[in-house]
Amino acid sequence: MELSPSGRETPTALRSRLLIPALLALAAGIGGFALGLTHDDTVTALGALLFLPSAALLFGIVAKRHGVGPFRRSSRRSD
Repeated sequence: MELSPSGRETPTALRSRLLIPALLALAAGIGGFALGLTHDDTVTALGALLFLPSAALLFGIVAKRHGVGPFRRSSRRSD
């Protein structure tokens, strides 16, 4: 069974070293937001949301490097 081009790219993207800080930033953002909400601390909840753009940026860098999702390389040539 042969994988499609996007199917081959995904396993290599999952081995990227940038996923570790991306996951940590995502966990810090979600965890801090939940902690702020449970302790009625608005500053902590809003401050934790600042980690989410960093996580999204790191996930986007990994996707672009490995051509996953909407960042897939097109086989069409432009003239």
